Amino acid sequence: MDLVRNAPRYNALDSWRGICACMVALFHFDVFSNLYFSPIIRNSYLFVDFFFVLSGFVIAANYRTRLAEGFSVNRFLVLRLGRIYPLHLLTLLLFIPIDAVKNGVDSNLLQAIITNVFLLQGIGVNPQNWLNFVSWSISAEVAAYLIFSVVVARFGAILWPWLLLIVAGPIIIATLSPHGMDTTYDYGLVRCLYGFSLGVLCFDIRERFPLLKERLSRAADTMLEFVGLALAVVYVVVAGDSLLLSVMSPLIFAFVVLVFAREGGAVSGVLTVRFMLLIGTLTYSIYMMHPFIRAIVRVALMALERVTDTKLFMSYSLTPTHEPINIVYLYGSPWLGDLLQILMLLLTVALSLVTYRFIEEPGRRWARRMADHKANSAQATFETEASVKP
Repeated sequence: MDLVRNAPRYNALDSWRGICACMVALFHFDVFSNLYFSPIIRNSYLFVDFFFVLSGFVIAANYRTRLAEGFSVNRFLVLRLGRIYPLHLLTLLLFIPIDAVKNGVDSNLLQAIITNVFLLQGIGVNPQNWLNFVSWSISAEVAAYLIFSVVVARFGAILWPWLLLIVAGPIIIATLSPHGMDTTYDYGLVRCLYGFSLGVLCFDIRERFPLLKERLSRAADTMLEFVGLALAVVYVVVAGDSLLLSVMSPLIFAFVVLVFAREGGAVSGVLTVRFMLLIGTLTYSIYMMHPFIRAIVRVALMALERVTDTKLFMSYSLTPTHEPINIVYLYGSPWLGDLLQILMLLLTVALSLVTYRFIEEPGRRWARRMADHKANSAQATFETEASVKP
């Protein structure tokens, strides 16, 4: 039996991840609305760092001991690629014609396709985000998976590589990144490794100090969860305009991960109801598909703008240091903008139900079969060679 299939599941954290994916989607929809200009949505790019911290925690929980004890690095990578690559490939194919129409067919498009196919678009080789602009983080995570598996398989459950990345990451971002913590294609790998390493450290701390796993009273755990929730929300609201605070945001998310991994309070109870678990399950599809919904809606509105001769977009600069962008502007009404953003989010969730069912799950099953086949073939070869030895 494949032990990976019996790995621990952190349901409350899954729901947290789903909520964060929805917040990132609202951040990217670029609609003149009350939601869009609320501080928490304007700074929701920071929730990507929650993904990285949680990824490090979950990967360490599921694989660190196994990799240290001989679980194949190749098998680990096949399982991880089977989890993320099919949907990435789908969005890549969807965005190629979109970018070709928008920017033309040139060397940039060719470079974008090549780097996306080989998952290199988030490690500093491209001069900007192309195609599915959120996929830089998938590229960075695959690199983190590779580094994690090689380090653990070679050196075991040591901490110094992760501590080094936790120290170096914020320093590099704060001093070199032109976009601060909102770095993507350029210093995205550094950003990812910083958060991922914090997640690995969280798992290690939790294993070293069993008290962190033990539940308190229901009231005490609920209070602790409210503190974690309030801290995360308030921090994101105030951190976006501060380089120092934004760079430190993964530390806040690490605390949230440790708190909600316990699942002892009433907030966790809400997060583990059926609807929230569904959103958590759809996290990856929501994250990867919301740029496509954004693109389709914007194309439809551009066509409507031409047909009706009505201005439906406006140029707007969110900060003095950023270039103006075209945001959807529905007759100057932020309330209509709110409705549009909510509709776009609902469309994203609906589409995610389809992609999860027909892309993510088949890809995951295929990867498991492939990994099992390779493992069985390797075991058969070993047994054959052993049987013929004198």
